Amino acid sequence: MSRTTLRFVLLAVAGLWATTCPFTIEEGQVGIVTRFGRALPTLAEPGLHWKAPWPVDAVVRLDRRLLVFDNEPTEMLTRDRKNVLVDSFLCWRIADPLRFAQTVRTEAEAEARLLDLSTAALGAALGTEPMEHLINPDPAKVRIREIARRVTAEVAEVARASFGIEIVELGLNGFNLPPQNRASVIERMRAERARIATAYRSEGEEEALKIEASATAERERILAEARAEAEATRGEGEAAALALFADAYARDPEFYRFLRSLEASEAVLDENTTIFLPADSKLLEALGER
Repeated sequence: MSRTTLRFVLLAVAGLWATTCPFTIEEGQVGIVTRFGRALPTLAEPGLHWKAPWPVDAVVRLDRRLLVFDNEPTEMLTRDRKNVLVDSFLCWRIADPLRFAQTVRTEAEAEARLLDLSTAALGAALGTEPMEHLINPDPAKVRIREIARRVTAEVAEVARASFGIEIVELGLNGFNLPPQNRASVIERMRAERARIATAYRSEGEEEALKIEASATAERERILAEARAEAEATRGEGEAAALALFADAYARDPEFYRFLRSLEASEAVLDENTTIFLPADSKLLEALGER
């Protein structure tokens, strides 16, 4: 090979080698330059950058956007020893690229570690809660949000310290029952609903009896007050009548006796009545005199 050819080859190799010096980082990414496999402390933000040619330096590109992955439904045990299938998801992002690159390196490895962490923390949290805090027709007794917040805080602390990962949210899509336990759990729920319905009916009947007794007592009280008021009114009327009678008698005793005799005869006599009176009857005497 001639010197000219060798020189040309060397220039071509040097040119190709030099093309490995510039590199670009896309928006939403961060770059880490490694020198002989060890990460340099300076991060490469989006844009054009330079590095030493390969194989001295290499570039590791990491996604800094919010990432989401769904966990497969996992069977776990509640405090009251009931199996439940938990469907969860995890939102995360890279907070410390250098630590991330030194520990998990790839998204797949990061998700595998986060899956282990979240499954362990979630299983421990559900082990302290009864089934009724997960699946319940009464929304006030469901504690899914509280459980998710507690597990998120636990996983986030470990993930940031160990892998440079920020956990934004660990969410629970829902719960289900394993097929082998579903029938028995549903039957227990039906029995519990029936027991509660019976208790409600008993309470309703008891309350109805109380209301009926109260209404009866109130009616008797009102009737007693009405009777007392009627008796008082009747007494006042009779007293007024006696006063009128006494006044009439005082003015004209003979005329008063005459009117009383007429009233008495009107009360006992009608067109079909025949009576026999002695000759000295006061009634006949009054009629005869008038």
